[in-house]
Amino acid sequence: MDKARILIGLPAFHGAAHIAETLRSIQQQTFRAFRVIISVDDGDKKTAQICEPFLADSRFSLVVQERRLGWNGNINWLMAQEDYEYFCYWQQDDLTSPDYLSALVDCADKNPSVACSYSDIQWFGMDHTRVVCPSVSGFSLSRALYFLETMNGVPFRGLIRRDAIGRVGPIRSTVFEGALEEFVWLAKLAREGSLRRVEGPLYFKRRHSEALSVKWDSRGDSWKRAVWIEFGLGMLEAIWPVVPGGELETAVSMLLDRLCCPKDSRHLFYDPSAEAETFGADFVTQARQRFPFPESVGLRISDPNFIRGAVCPAIARHTAFLDYLDELGRQLVRDGSLDLTFGSAAAGTVLLLSGWSTPEPWGVWSDGPSARLQLPIPVDNGPWQIRFTCRSFADRARMQKIVVGINNLSCLAQWRFSTNRVLSEELLIEPQSQRITVHFQCPDAIAPSVRGSSGDSRRLGLGLLQAKISRPRTKWRSQLYRAMRFSS
Repeated sequence: MDKARILIGLPAFHGAAHIAETLRSIQQQTFRAFRVIISVDDGDKKTAQICEPFLADSRFSLVVQERRLGWNGNINWLMAQEDYEYFCYWQQDDLTSPDYLSALVDCADKNPSVACSYSDIQWFGMDHTRVVCPSVSGFSLSRALYFLETMNGVPFRGLIRRDAIGRVGPIRSTVFEGALEEFVWLAKLAREGSLRRVEGPLYFKRRHSEALSVKWDSRGDSWKRAVWIEFGLGMLEAIWPVVPGGELETAVSMLLDRLCCPKDSRHLFYDPSAEAETFGADFVTQARQRFPFPESVGLRISDPNFIRGAVCPAIARHTAFLDYLDELGRQLVRDGSLDLTFGSAAAGTVLLLSGWSTPEPWGVWSDGPSARLQLPIPVDNGPWQIRFTCRSFADRARMQKIVVGINNLSCLAQWRFSTNRVLSEELLIEPQSQRITVHFQCPDAIAPSVRGSSGDSRRLGLGLLQAKISRPRTKWRSQLYRAMRFSS
């Protein structure tokens, strides 16, 4: 057997129902130079017995923890083991495609500066969403802040370099069963190095009623409130080493905005918007107790005017934005159609959420691997057609692919462009929420400076000129996606 390069850490607890299927998935990997440590928590003999037949494979070993380590403690124990190049956390009830490890190792070997390589995650069981995390690069602080804003946990189940784990340290232990701590840990990992998405292989994540995250979601508001504050404190801990001393107030303002202010693109484990100032004050009080703020900074961030200024304008902006969307929806119902343009100073630019460059007179370019757009679509048990007028940054030698999703559906359509001319593309939908978010994935986005056509360093993919929403004129049966697939 080849020397093991990968340590697969498999923490197990009450996993008897699915763990054999998981272990078979590991055995089916085309990459063979790995070893597996199954760490069964709290003396769970039933799960351990199911694992025992797999120990005939010399790459597999089993440890029964006689005392309860918990989810994060068990992973920390596994990551602390010796003699591995890469660590891969593998959940006890999850599966992967057979090329999963080989593709991630190939990416890691070719990119030695990357701290983690990972695939997309395909949910199965109670959920069938595909979740994507674009590659995370740029400055250390911006990489860490990506996980504050998105809470995208995909890379946690990737291939992580051992030296990066050493710099990051263990997952934090809190009194909240490890709730949200994977995002804090990922922010620290991103602080230490870039993360790279690998197209092709898939990690299949099982969603079931006994999952820990499902149990967290069922807890009461007081528990969630405390977890949400602790999450904010963890994120402050993650960015603290890379925030310049003169920017501490800005960092706290950013955290307060993320914790207190709802946006359609944000997951709020606890929504404090009804008590934002009180919540903000409690967060600042705990932050001052835990972090060595200079006295002058500590006094300023504790000022009620500072807290009010950090959270209230953003809530007001969000409320005004929702009111504007509702007005557009009423206009669409009244007139039967709605024309939106996205050039500089056009009303449609308000609906551009993230991933866009500065609007120009003709329209706006996406900048980076993804972009998001909010649209008001009435719910009235009927289909709607969205006709996009757009262009791509492409030429005859290089096709440009755009993957279009709506809300939780990651791939509703795929567009391909071969020339840089203006084109029209249509989506036909029947939504179940008053507002939809359109996601444009641009995997072929490239900067003109890279192509040598100009010095422009923006990563251009999709150029958006116009969106017209109306009733479809033709039969829509073959293209329509109904019901819960469009619930927000």
